[in-house]
Amino acid sequence: MQPQNIYLRTTDLGGASAREAEILAFGLCNARMQGASDTPSRIAALHQNHLLWTALVRDLSGDANHLPEDLKQQLISLGFWAMRYGTQATLQNLPLTPLIEVNRNIADGLKGQPNTPPHRAPSADGLKWSASA
Repeated sequence: MQPQNIYLRTTDLGGASAREAEILAFGLCNARMQGASDTPSRIAALHQNHLLWTALVRDLSGDANHLPEDLKQQLISLGFWAMRYGTQATLQNLPLTPLIEVNRNIADGLKGQPNTPPHRAPSADGLKWSASA
C-alpha cells in the first residue's frame, strides 16, 4: 500500500505546492485548537496537531529532505517539543496557546520564504485534513 500524502494529493488543494500545503496544515490545526470548546474537540485538535508534527519529523529525518542539517535538527527538536506539550496539554488541561503560537510562527516563516526548489512533502499513512476529521 502506498503511503498517502499528508495533505491529500496536491490536486485536492487546487495544485498547491508542498510549502502551501504545509501552511494550510498548520492553519487547520490552529483553527481546530482555537475552536476546541469541549474535551472531545480539544483532544481531536491536539491529536491532529500531533499527527502533523509526527509527519513533519518523519520527513525531516529522511534522506530525501534537503534542508540544511542544522535547520532540520532545530525543527525536529521543535516537533518533539510540540508532541510532548500536546500530550501534557491533553493530560493536564494546559493552555493551547504555546502550540498555536509555534504553529503560527512556522507557517509565517514558510510564507516568508522565497520560492526555492521544494523539498518532498511529508507523508503519513491515513492522515487526512478536513474540517470534520
